[in-house]
Amino acid sequence: MVFSNRLIRRGFLASAMAVGLLLSAPTSILPLATAQDSDAASSEPVLVMTIGSVNKLTQDINYVTGVAGQAQAGGMFGLLAGTFTQGMDMTRPIGVVVPMVNGMPQPLVLLPTNDIKTVLKRLEAQTGPYDEEKDGTLRIIVGANVVHIQQKGDWAVMGTAKDVLALAPEDPTALFEGMGNKYDLALRMKMQQIPAETRNMLTDQLKMGFEQAMALQDGPNAEASREAAESSIKQLEQLIEDTDQLQFGFNINQAKQKITVDSSYTAVAGSTLASMYDGSRAIPSQFASVIREGAAAYFHQASSISPEQIEDAKASMEASLSAVRSALDSQAGLSDSQRDDVNDLVDRVIELSVKSASEGKSDLGALLLADEDGFKFVFGAFVADGNEVAKIAKEVAAKVENEPGAPEFKFDIGKYEGVTMHLVEADIPASSDEARRMFGEKLRVHIGTGAKSMYLAFGKDSDKLMKDLIDSGKTKTSADRPVGQMRMTMLPMLTYAQSIEANDTIAAMLDALTRAPNGGEMSLVVEKIDNGQKFSFEIGEGILQAIGAAVQQNQQGLQGGQF
Repeated sequence: MVFSNRLIRRGFLASAMAVGLLLSAPTSILPLATAQDSDAASSEPVLVMTIGSVNKLTQDINYVTGVAGQAQAGGMFGLLAGTFTQGMDMTRPIGVVVPMVNGMPQPLVLLPTNDIKTVLKRLEAQTGPYDEEKDGTLRIIVGANVVHIQQKGDWAVMGTAKDVLALAPEDPTALFEGMGNKYDLALRMKMQQIPAETRNMLTDQLKMGFEQAMALQDGPNAEASREAAESSIKQLEQLIEDTDQLQFGFNINQAKQKITVDSSYTAVAGSTLASMYDGSRAIPSQFASVIREGAAAYFHQASSISPEQIEDAKASMEASLSAVRSALDSQAGLSDSQRDDVNDLVDRVIELSVKSASEGKSDLGALLLADEDGFKFVFGAFVADGNEVAKIAKEVAAKVENEPGAPEFKFDIGKYEGVTMHLVEADIPASSDEARRMFGEKLRVHIGTGAKSMYLAFGKDSDKLMKDLIDSGKTKTSADRPVGQMRMTMLPMLTYAQSIEANDTIAAMLDALTRAPNGGEMSLVVEKIDNGQKFSFEIGEGILQAIGAAVQQNQQGLQGGQF
């Protein structure tokens, strides 16, 4: 996911900035439009946001605060919700829709009620009494804004421009499909519904902010920073232009005992960005064996890389490389020869990364195993030239061998299934008690370099684990899996941490995790969809219980200290 995540981050950044622009645009500068002005108003909202029903929110918040041992917080929410929502339908979601009027956003709030006057009566202490116009439109003052409200069947619509209220649907149920009570909070934005002029305004604001930031830059790194920023701005411009739809959903799932965050990002069909995403597909992997039940943690990614992604990565790396060189040039304490050595090393690492990506694929995996007897970690990745990895490591060893405290490098100490084995050993000072309990008197890092692969391992018996990973790579695997996935489980990690140094807080967390349904799991899955990718992030109930146990243990400790 090294290359695809770069697109993901920029895509969500561009979309998030567009959402911010839509929701924060000053209503005082928005032109008014009538519902009959078909040229002024989009036929579909650019943004739809839903908040789960009051009943759902109350139940979910009570559940999560109860699991975390903070039930009083959930009770407070329920009290406030009951106070301010009288007159609302407690079973239907609240919505916000943002149509475009004369090229500008006009947010409208949709409340599930057939009696908006009762709702406003409960809010009089905050807004004052409402005024009613001859046509039945109600008005209240919220801060510096006049908010207009109309009853539309079983929904009430609120907005700062009266004429725009007519753009609200009589029944927004269809707009809320896949959102609403499926999530506690959900958002769907369609970037292409934003007129080109407004998108251009967003990019102009980005450029203005960039110029202002660059004007404050000074010193030897200023030019490199400018080049890197200019490259990022160009990529964001493309993303704002090519983005089609962003979806996001947050949900407290009591039935599955998890908190879930679902999101997806798509590009306009036929665009350069869509080509990048379409070129990122799951492929057979040499390192899929890291996906293991019972692991403390694992990470795996195996995907093809499109030519467009490769070019995008090259541009980003070149910009980053200039910044690194400038930083090194200004670094005090480095001789000219040392600076040249580091620059050469960075150049070769970047060159190898680009060369590897240019082969059209990315394949890597990492695995962490832990229990009270110890831990071990292994990492493996596809590279275009494993021999180049070994050469770089040997040259680094030659440069540092005479430095005080330098580790000992042992190269070409053996071969296993075509992979050359190397070892790096470093003494651990006697004063580092915890490190010695973890690694012994020496830290041993095992390195393996194959024709098209590299491996790294450390921890107890990690050399055997690395050989297991090499063996598993000879077995042909299916590409029927997500593009990328990660899972972490707290129980084995904390079990090992407690064996190193006993701690009351960790003991409390372990007690909670042993009674939890999943040992405190957290996971992320990335999958391909047409012209984009979707993501699912989950936090198991055990993590919430462990956090709650830690908070309670610390509170007890503070109270004990006070007495």
